Amino acid sequence: MRITIFGIQACQMIVGDSNFSTVNDDAPTWVVGNCSSSPDLTIASAGLINSITWRPMLSLASDHLPIIVSIERPADFVSANHRSYFNFKKDNWAGFTEFSEDTFAALPIPTDVRVGERAFRKVLTAAAARFIPAGSFKDIRPHFPPEAASIAKERDHLLQVDPGDPRIRDLNMEIRQLVNQHKRTK
Repeated sequence: MRITIFGIQACQMIVGDSNFSTVNDDAPTWVVGNCSSSPDLTIASAGLINSITWRPMLSLASDHLPIIVSIERPADFVSANHRSYFNFKKDNWAGFTEFSEDTFAALPIPTDVRVGERAFRKVLTAAAARFIPAGSFKDIRPHFPPEAASIAKERDHLLQVDPGDPRIRDLNMEIRQLVNQHKRTK
């Protein structure tokens, strides 16, 4: 883990050249006698600024005040109701057909309609699970195309590995361009 400490002017310059903003208000976070200042910076993505509340808490044991940062879910996030989505563009119908035909041929002839229907449903469900990609989305962001989502995933990984990686800025610009292009197309 690498920790870098910048001066306040350097931080303002770095934040000014990025798509991040400071969350701090004018409240002090360090109090000693009559002197108070705010040496702590809280930085967030510009898209989250309106969803963040920032406040220092009064603490009796220290001259440095703890800071509470709360983030509410942005309004453009829409919760999905645990629906599954099937990707028929990436399906394998030849494998689906072969698997289901072979499995049907291996089943004994049912003596009851309900037993036969249950076996039929199990075979089709197993074939679909194996040959038709499916999944669910916890959160859906309107006006955020899938290409931008995959680049955002790569950017988030880079942020975890090395927050100072120069490719992050390029990826942010590419995401912004894809989103804007997607909005224009819509």
